[in-house]
Amino acid sequence: MRAITTIPPGGGVKLSQVNEGSSSGIRIKTHLTGICGTDKEIAAGKLKFARPEVGQSLILGHEAVGIVSETSDDAAFKEGDVVVPIVRRPGKCRMCQLGRQDYCEDGDFVEAGIRGKNGFMRDEFVENAEYLVKVDNAGILDLAVLTEPLKNVMKMKEIFQFLRLRIPWYCSDSTLSCKNMYVFGTGTEGLLISTVFKELGMNVVEVNRHPLGENVLNYLENNKIEYLDTSAEKLDRRVKEFSMDAAVDAVGAMDVFKEITDNINSNGIALMFGTSGQLPSSNYEVLESIVDKNVAIVGSVDGAKIHYSEAINFLEAHGKGMHMEKLITGKYEPEDLKVFTEREKGEIKKVIAWS
Repeated sequence: MRAITTIPPGGGVKLSQVNEGSSSGIRIKTHLTGICGTDKEIAAGKLKFARPEVGQSLILGHEAVGIVSETSDDAAFKEGDVVVPIVRRPGKCRMCQLGRQDYCEDGDFVEAGIRGKNGFMRDEFVENAEYLVKVDNAGILDLAVLTEPLKNVMKMKEIFQFLRLRIPWYCSDSTLSCKNMYVFGTGTEGLLISTVFKELGMNVVEVNRHPLGENVLNYLENNKIEYLDTSAEKLDRRVKEFSMDAAVDAVGAMDVFKEITDNINSNGIALMFGTSGQLPSSNYEVLESIVDKNVAIVGSVDGAKIHYSEAINFLEAHGKGMHMEKLITGKYEPEDLKVFTEREKGEIKKVIAWS
């Protein structure tokens, strides 16, 4: 069968013919696989922890939706079911054994298409039932390819809801309608974050360092999400009129972190999601601001099986109403390997169609 492979950690990408072998489990016919920055970094040889499952070659792809073509004795799935596979597989630490490998304590896990396990950019794959999440509404078959990145946002939402309980952190009507969330980064993940927190009832501002493309602008305007181009207007000026109660860094740059700590309100909540490999510099003023203003800052990565289910529920309930199909701006054939190296005009999320 066809599969898109790389040789980590050196990179490169090619369409290969591979043999699945005689694996037991549920056979899935791949429908769509998404391409994100992680895939591009692996292909470019920039993600040094990427590693193969066996041998030298790794099958790419961690964002996927597929259709069950062959079942095992497990009654949870039947032929024709739409399913999304879970990416991170548990190791042996306490949290992994509790089903929360997203909080792994020793790094002893594998991630499909990234490190230690072949991914889903192939015609079909075989999977254990415990690592599949069912999509009940087949009408969101294409949208379900967004489940994997969206599950990260569901975990962020869980963390946010926990942190805001430390004090009476709500408006006079008991909602979040007076609270303002700034989201730094306008990639797919940033837009999903904005969508979820907008639906939660907050006022959301997307922040970017350059003018936004038409597709992104249309998406934000359709969902009544504010935006800020800091090349045209300074952040601190906007904050004076539209205060920053909470923020998400989906970029991972140290200067973004400082912008947040400089401008966030007292008792604010900052969620750190993006990573760019930049090491923080010593800056006492940043630390002083965090402490003096009682700012809660927490890092978040990955998500658990429950977050996959919550992501699917969100797509079923809000996907069409919030125009989330507009996030998928291009479908490509597996042979179109340029998708890993070239950026298309207006690109948000590119996907590969396998069926």
